[in-house]
Amino acid sequence: MSFPLGTLDILVLCLYIVFIFGVGLAFSRRASRNTEEFFVSGRSLPWWIVGTSMVATTFAADTPLVVSGLVARGGIFKNWLWWYYGIGGIVAVFLFARLWNRAGITTDAELIEIRYDGRPASVLRCYRAVWFGLAQNVLVIAWVMRAMAKIVLVVMGWDQSVQVLGMNAEVFTVLILFVIAVSYTALSGLWGVVMTDLLQFILAMVGSVYLAISAVSRLGGIDGVLAGLRERGFPVAETLRMIPAAGPITEANPFTEFLIMVLIVWWASYNIDGCGYLSQRLFAAKDERHSALGYLWYSFAHICLRPWPWIVVGLCGMVLFGTISDPETYYPMVMRTILPPGIFGLVIASFFAAFMSTIDTQLNWGASLLVNDIARRFLWRGKTERFYLACARISVIGIAVLGAIASFAVSDISAVWKLVLAVTAGLGSVIIARWYWWRVNAWSEIAAMATALTCTLVFWALGSDPRFAGRAFLRFPYSAAITVLISIPVWLTVTLMTRPVDSRHLERFFERVRPGGPGWRTIARGISIPQGNGSPRRSFMRIGAGIVALYAGLFGTGKLVLGDYTPGLLYIILALASATFLFVSLRRPSS
Repeated sequence: MSFPLGTLDILVLCLYIVFIFGVGLAFSRRASRNTEEFFVSGRSLPWWIVGTSMVATTFAADTPLVVSGLVARGGIFKNWLWWYYGIGGIVAVFLFARLWNRAGITTDAELIEIRYDGRPASVLRCYRAVWFGLAQNVLVIAWVMRAMAKIVLVVMGWDQSVQVLGMNAEVFTVLILFVIAVSYTALSGLWGVVMTDLLQFILAMVGSVYLAISAVSRLGGIDGVLAGLRERGFPVAETLRMIPAAGPITEANPFTEFLIMVLIVWWASYNIDGCGYLSQRLFAAKDERHSALGYLWYSFAHICLRPWPWIVVGLCGMVLFGTISDPETYYPMVMRTILPPGIFGLVIASFFAAFMSTIDTQLNWGASLLVNDIARRFLWRGKTERFYLACARISVIGIAVLGAIASFAVSDISAVWKLVLAVTAGLGSVIIARWYWWRVNAWSEIAAMATALTCTLVFWALGSDPRFAGRAFLRFPYSAAITVLISIPVWLTVTLMTRPVDSRHLERFFERVRPGGPGWRTIARGISIPQGNGSPRRSFMRIGAGIVALYAGLFGTGKLVLGDYTPGLLYIILALASATFLFVSLRRPSS
């Protein structure tokens, strides 16, 4: 049995696990006061914890593998598959983050009955709680667990024959980590989640940066990496591209995919307003200012701070190992080759940290939906806080068990994620409209979701027909763009054909959330309260400055890392100028 971990590596891992579990356990008493402490940390978190927890949550164990694999399969520009999220993130900072915090709710599904009325709103709230809290959540947990098992197998150098206590060694390892994450999540709620996320993000970033520096040093600096790529026969210029080369927009190619993602997909995604586990952090912020700043820090750390160590390791893996069948394994292969004892254990611990920071969030968020929007709302009304806390802990364990079972049935990880994206594609337009147009009702969202599901089924049916094999319109992002084109006229038609929400209900929502904008003038007459995000002109100027600062920072950092200093410095100057404008603008009072 191959076992590459030395005594020092094992000691580092054990100390990490004990420390993380101890931190989670330390907050168990505070989380046991009531469900508000358990699910939204008593609405008292500062912005830097809010944003860092968001970043840690979206840093799953498989993320570095996916990023390095994308680089190897086509070039750095392939990362636009997730870089486009930054546009929506900046928009959410200035148009939605404050509104979520003002709503004073526990889950995003709860917003449904605050915004809409009647039986359709109740049905929609129940559906969203069951789909996102249980069905989709279980799929994501299964996907993350399966990915972690793959990582352990490669890092440890094991094959499928290695057994521990009668089960595959990698499965055994993942289950141990999983049990630890479930334990402290069930005990300490969101308090344990965000505090361990903070520590785990620091560890994960330190590990990835150290690995990138060590790998580049081994190859003689960045010039040695680029020379090695040429020797291995990789197209260096194409590999280092941050934006794909321009191509005919009437044909399927990387450039048209890039255009669709940056022009359409970013606002068409169901989480354009920061819903889900991200909005849970916004509910937990101490006030609306901290919610907006937390989301801003998350957006910059998510796009600018994290990717370059992973990209660099991917490039080094291409040099060290050449062309391989699964380029996502470059990352753990570099770890095994480069890192000395002790540091190897620390970087493995950073992978464990990334894994658990994703799992703990999914469990707590899923439990919040099941308890707040199913148990408390529909099944057992008026029970004690102790009863609902017991439901929360049972829900955490139940979701964990279902996710673990489902992980053994997942053979194609990417297929699961594509399914999740497909059934929620095209919802972004109605999600934006519900905040800024009074006429949207529950039937609007139901129509958009039904359209997305129908399109998914149609694309699946066509994809199984040999006559349509390989057609571009059946795959992401082309399929998402088509769904958007169909979805918008469908939900608009349904909206105008169905009864609007009662005016008194809308007035209460407007007074509570203060969304502002011309779409609420019909309801806002006679209600003298300030607009929610200041003047539209100022909001859009801030959004523009934020997007420029974000992507100029991303490109500038990349150019400097890759040794292209002149354009790198110019990008950084542009990023600093835009960030300065944004900072000055944020210090002015909204008007």
